[in-house]
Amino acid sequence: MQKLNILNTRDVKKIRDIVIKEFGCFLQKEYAFLQSDKNKVFIVNKDVSRIDLDKLRLDRLGLYFAEVKPDHVRLSKEGAALLVQENEDVKNTVILEEKEVKAYFAGVDLPKDLGEENRLVILMFKDNVLGCAQYKDKKILNFLPKIHRGEVIV
Repeated sequence: MQKLNILNTRDVKKIRDIVIKEFGCFLQKEYAFLQSDKNKVFIVNKDVSRIDLDKLRLDRLGLYFAEVKPDHVRLSKEGAALLVQENEDVKNTVILEEKEVKAYFAGVDLPKDLGEENRLVILMFKDNVLGCAQYKDKKILNFLPKIHRGEVIV
């Protein structure tokens, strides 16, 4: 069972600033942000503040939004989809071709030249968000969990 802490405004602002720096936007709706001891951030309705979480035995709460690292915030698949859904102009999105999508779902790193800058990117196929990945050394590193890997019908 993990311990979830409600993040204060200052901590949410740090996450907001990093996400805006990486993707040019942030969530439009108001959410409460909870962080686990493994630096995973979940979002829930702000009404969660009325509940005493210490008295509950919870395995999970809310939508898994991102993992917070010291220098970046890596969005979850659902977090990336929510960010794109709530914003019209998200930067650092990469639209993949059909063969690249199949390779991505097979767990392969994708060779792709997106410039010299190492950064996080949101992967898309047509209008569908596939997730968030690290672009480094002319490759998109595959962070897709093994449970989501397999054959893709495209």
